Amino acid sequence: MDTRVQDGAEALLEGCPTAEVSEGARWEQRPAGQWTVAEVGAWLAARSGTPELAELAQEHAVSGRVLLRLTEGTLRRMGVAPRSRRRELLRELLRLRLQQELEELLSIVGGEQPPPPGPWV
Repeated sequence: MDTRVQDGAEALLEGCPTAEVSEGARWEQRPAGQWTVAEVGAWLAARSGTPELAELAQEHAVSGRVLLRLTEGTLRRMGVAPRSRRRELLRELLRLRLQQELEELLSIVGGEQPPPPGPWV
């Protein structure tokens, strides 16, 4: 396989939330849609640096499937404020969803790597 293509796929995953797996967070190797409420809380705490979002996830029973479907309106109703914090979280969720899509597509094509990213990535 062309190493240039392989490097392009790795570049797409760099900086993606679940691509950075620490020893204590092996659950991040599973698809986010399969995460438990506690795992979602751990992901949120790691992204925000505070336990507030993890507590909200626990309070509202946000599983991985729910996490991937959160909207700005849902976050507002959950009490996530200010708007800038909701927007930041939505950007992280978009990255997570995109990574999930990429991993699913790669598994469908048998592990072949996508072409290098264009200037839009």
